[in-house]
Order: sequence, then structure tokens, then C-alpha cells
Amino acid sequence: MQERIPQQARPGLRYSLVRTAATEIPQLATLVIFAVNAVLLTVLVSLKAWHRRRMARTVARGEEYTMLLSRHLAYEHCTDPITSEMAEDPAFLDALIDLRNAVSGDEIATMREIVRRHGVIERQVARLEAPFPLGRRLRAAVALAEIGDETSAPVLLRHLDDREPEIRIQCARGLGRIRWTPAIDAIVGRFGIEIPWVRARFSDTLVGFGSKATWPLLAYIRINHRYESRGPALALRTLAQIQDDQAVAPLLEILAEATDLEVEIATIETLGELGSPEATPALESRLGSPQWELRAKSAGALGGIGDPASIPLLVEALRDGNWWVRRSAAAAIARIPGGIDTLYEALDDEDHFAADAAGEALTDAGELVSARRRVEGGVSEDDERLLAHMGTESRG
Repeated sequence: MQERIPQQARPGLRYSLVRTAATEIPQLATLVIFAVNAVLLTVLVSLKAWHRRRMARTVARGEEYTMLLSRHLAYEHCTDPITSEMAEDPAFLDALIDLRNAVSGDEIATMREIVRRHGVIERQVARLEAPFPLGRRLRAAVALAEIGDETSAPVLLRHLDDREPEIRIQCARGLGRIRWTPAIDAIVGRFGIEIPWVRARFSDTLVGFGSKATWPLLAYIRINHRYESRGPALALRTLAQIQDDQAVAPLLEILAEATDLEVEIATIETLGELGSPEATPALESRLGSPQWELRAKSAGALGGIGDPASIPLLVEALRDGNWWVRRSAAAAIARIPGGIDTLYEALDDEDHFAADAAGEALTDAGELVSARRRVEGGVSEDDERLLAHMGTESRG
């Protein structure tokens, strides 16, 4: 017969069983976690190896496509086939884009013929106009922008209001590469409704159009500057980068009409960047504006124009009650021919604020470093003044 466990021994047995279970369960859990981690690590290593092999094959195909396309560019009657399967391969598209960006002259026409003959544009357009996935749509927009074929211009124009900001950017970039001037008005017209990042990239595209974008930008500013500031301000700064002297007279009219501070500031900055002496009287008059921002920006713009006749007014601005105006005026004087000598003279100005602004501008212009270097050969009077002034704490 089976031996019965005494009643008094049962609590000890239960304790032993519980202790055994408490030890074995963590060990089992550790083994399971280790096994799962080992499986995941094996999968990760396998995926990485597969990805490397896949990328290597893609690179190899790309090199083959590059050589194939190069032969077509080099030999007008090249008979090496480009199959439909090749034309649909992303590696072929990458090779095509790389070569398109590297060639010039008659070779561009040959590349355009290859693109059109094999339906590259049509496939990318179809992908762009599909509702999803986003990654494929974005790659299609980038491809169309890089290829820069004018047959895609209507589609790119239509997608300037795409729901995805990056696609709108790429479409504008593509239109800029094509130099499709009908797109200028559409791009400018979106300045007031776009998010800042997209608006800034649109501005870059318009700069690429050069003077062709000048009058659409001016028209947009004229119509909108009374109602909002963000779009017109960016349009003005875009004009500053285009550097078209034909914009000066219209900008002076806009400056005379503008009531929004941001628009006035942007107009003044643009006139300074254009550097036309025609703007000098209007800018000098704003050195007396009740708004310190306009005084400071006007001083800086006069420095950009660089007319020595403006120096006396800028010297007066060194005594302005606002420190930023003083600093801007001193920096402007330093940019004008003969201005450095004027700043040395201003170091003796009875107005300590003016003297400090002059000393700071001279330091920024490298005069303090030069003066210290000249000490070994004998210090001039100007050097003594500058070293003495900058050797004390600024009183402004």
C-alpha cells in the first residue's frame, strides 16, 4: 500500500512546491525571452543581409542602365534596346535623372526623346495622381521635377494645391526647372495661403525665373499689401534676390502707400539690396520716422546703396535715442566709401552713445585688430583714439 503522508507534514510540502514553482517560472520566462530575442536577432540579421544584397543588385542595375543610356547619348543610331521592363525599373529612373542633371546642349534633347519614347513621364504622372501611397506619390513628384520635361507642366501646375506640402514644393520646383512662365502667377498667388516652409520654397523657385517673375510679384504686392503682410513681405524679399533694377520705381510707390510695418520694412530692405541711388531720398526721409524700426532699416539700406552724400544724415542717426538705430547707422557708415574715417572722427563725439556706436562698428570692420597690429610700427592718432576708446567700458 502507498504510504500516506502525515497530516502535520502537508504544510511543509505545500511550501516546498510553491518555492519550486517560484524558482522555475522566472527561469522559464528567461528562457522564453532569450529564445524570442534570438529569433528576432536572426530575423534582423537576415533582413539586413537581404537589404544589402537588394541594394547591391539595384546599384549594379543602375550602373548598367547608366552605361546603356550613355551609349544612346554618344551614338545617335545606337541600337541597344531599352525594354519596357527596364523603363519601369526604379534604378533606370534614377540613372536617367542622374544623367539628365549631368548633360547639356544637344544631349538634353536626346534624353528628352528617350524619356518620351518610353513613357517615363506618363508613369510618373499616373503615380502622382493616385490617391495613395504618399511615398510613391512624393517620389513621382520628385522624379517629374528632376526630369524637367515640359509635357508634365500642366500636371505639376494642377498639383500646386496638392494636400501634401512636400508635393506642392516639388511641383513648384519642377515648374521652375522647366522655366514654365505660366506657372509664375499661380505660384505667387499662393503666397498668402501657404504655410511658411512651403512659401519660402516657392520663393526659391521664383528666384530661378529671374526677371520674368518681377512684374507678377509687384502686381501681387500692389493688390495685397493693404490686406495682409506675410505674403507681400516674402514677395518683396524675393524681389531682393532677383535683383531686377526695373523694380525700384514701383517699390518706391509701394513704400509711399504702405501702412503695414512689416511691408514697409521689407520694402526698405529690398531697396537697400537693389542698391539703386534712386531710392536714396525716400530712405533718407525715413531716418526721421517716429518708428525706430523704420529708422534702423533705412540706415541699413542706405549703407547698401553706398552713397557718400548720405553720411551726414547717418552721422546724425548715431545720436538716435534707440541703440539699434545707432548701431545700424554706424554699420551703414562703415560700408560707404570714406565712412571709416568718419567713424574715427565720431569717436570724439560729445554724445557718448554716438562714440560707442562708432567704436563698435570700427571693431566689427576689423579696425581694432589692425590697430593692435600696427602698434609695433608706431601708433597713429586714429589708432590711439580707437584703442583708448575700446579699452574702456562702453557707456551706451
